[in-house]
Amino acid sequence: MKKFNPFHLVEVSPWPFFTSLSILSFALGVIIMVRMFICIFFFISLIFLLFSSFIWGRDIHREGCYLGSHNIEALDGFKLGMVFFILSECFFFLGMFWGYFHLAEIPSFALGGVWPPTDVLTFDPKGIPFLNTVLLVSSGISVTWSHHSLESGGFKNSLLGLLFTILLGFIFTFFQFIEYYVASFTISCSSYSSIYFMGTGFHGFHVIIGTMLLLICLIRFSLLSISPLHSSGFECSIWYWHFVDVVWFFLYLVFYWWGV
Repeated sequence: MKKFNPFHLVEVSPWPFFTSLSILSFALGVIIMVRMFICIFFFISLIFLLFSSFIWGRDIHREGCYLGSHNIEALDGFKLGMVFFILSECFFFLGMFWGYFHLAEIPSFALGGVWPPTDVLTFDPKGIPFLNTVLLVSSGISVTWSHHSLESGGFKNSLLGLLFTILLGFIFTFFQFIEYYVASFTISCSSYSSIYFMGTGFHGFHVIIGTMLLLICLIRFSLLSISPLHSSGFECSIWYWHFVDVVWFFLYLVFYWWGV
């Protein structure tokens, strides 16, 4: 006799395996690009990663929206998984801050015994970094407005807030690239420049991922597949975006203000 199981049992799918291989090849492609200045492996692995992730996400979307496989227990599992993922990302950035504080508190003799090094021209915290802080804080407000509008039935306001958030995410990324372009140092100049580009670079990568997640939600809005009773993916994307906001706030205080 078959027992009732409230959880969704996934079908056999090759896309988790291919996505894992794509992530591994993407990491190897980044190493090859940095060490040997060969970009072809990076771009090929990136294409495969985007393709496998899209197909896998499409299948999950079909399970939840059209097949009705995602009941309350399954949705709670998705949310719990997102919480654990964000928690793991917190520890990832904690390592960045730990390394920064360690280098700052005990600067080596090769750096002149000071932090930042004497030959490094740091960024003005009241310039582009402050502008990016305003942009991210504004995006956090707009995405919260979008979520509350959706819960109260204001579909147009929710769509407008989400569109405004995505626009702010793209503008933030654009100004981040400008900051890197005008930087007076590179990632290989010193330990300060290495930890700076690692911390802000990985945060910028997270901003791009968060923007893509919200863009997918915008597409789902246009397809009318998000509603107040069916918005778990939208909520998880909002949690991720708020995490990006909080991390940038600490990056701004430590890397730009305290590190000057």
